[in-house]
Amino acid sequence: MQHSTSSKHKPDRKPGWVKLLTCSLFIATTAHAESWPTQAIRVIVPYPSAGAADVAARIVAQSLAVRLGQPVVIDNHPGAQGTIGSSLVAKARPDGYTLLAATNPEITIMRHLRRTLPYRPDQDLVPLFRTATVPIVLVARNQNDGTGNLRAILEQARLKPDKLSYATPGIGTPMHLIMEHLSSTAGVRMHHIPYNGGNRAATDLMGKQVDWLAISLPTVAGQLKAGRLKALAVLQSERSPLLPETPTVQEASGVKVPQLPSVWFAWFAPANTPHAVQSRITAELEQIVKDPAIRQSLENAGLEPQPMAPAAMRQLLSEESDFFARAAKPFVEQ
Repeated sequence: MQHSTSSKHKPDRKPGWVKLLTCSLFIATTAHAESWPTQAIRVIVPYPSAGAADVAARIVAQSLAVRLGQPVVIDNHPGAQGTIGSSLVAKARPDGYTLLAATNPEITIMRHLRRTLPYRPDQDLVPLFRTATVPIVLVARNQNDGTGNLRAILEQARLKPDKLSYATPGIGTPMHLIMEHLSSTAGVRMHHIPYNGGNRAATDLMGKQVDWLAISLPTVAGQLKAGRLKALAVLQSERSPLLPETPTVQEASGVKVPQLPSVWFAWFAPANTPHAVQSRITAELEQIVKDPAIRQSLENAGLEPQPMAPAAMRQLLSEESDFFARAAKPFVEQ
């Protein structure tokens, strides 16, 4: 009598060499993950040194080096709104020795502004951990010249379309797209003046070359503390603990805006990096951001410690990408 054999009990007919190769690859990958790291780790920051992204990476990298027992070397590769450095990591060997300290543009914004990128943010890079966020502030000169109230600004903009100006660190930055979203929602038009970075923009604001500036807090923290500039609003949905007296954009303007993205700093690895290595890095970064001394260092630099694990980050990046896809439509590269 013949017995039928279910598919789950069918004999494995793979050639012996295939089984051997699969087993060897598994053993090699596991051994690599268990021994990692055995050499210095290179962390590419796709922005210039001394900027917020660089500072956020260096504060964490120092502690990570101690915990891993290997040097963690910051390597700045600025240019093209973060996409040059990000491309290097996306194409790097996925062994845990080349990582990316990224922020919004290279992951969720530039894909919607350029026809092509040299890498696929969703497929070529995997999130490891978010360490911090930074408030975007809309600032004005601290003078009684009509520039110090967001409701008044929007009313002026309604009366004088395209006559009033605001500066940002550049086209396609979160500051630019959030300001354009606010203008569209409020039904006004303001003239955008993009700068290559924020320091020159702050100088020109104080010199009355522009009317307002949307910028990350660390860039203007000194001028705000000295009273040379005034924060009108944080361009986000909740008040910042670093500027608790400064209203949100909705509170300051009266304009109803949806949940706004924040500027974040997070670490990524090339896709196909062994899961055990990814998990190790994530666990170490999580412990680092829990350290009171690290949290204080981040806050002293104008950054909010805001840890977020990979699964939550993937959801955040998906939602944020949808927001910027809509906001970027008028500026898509032809």
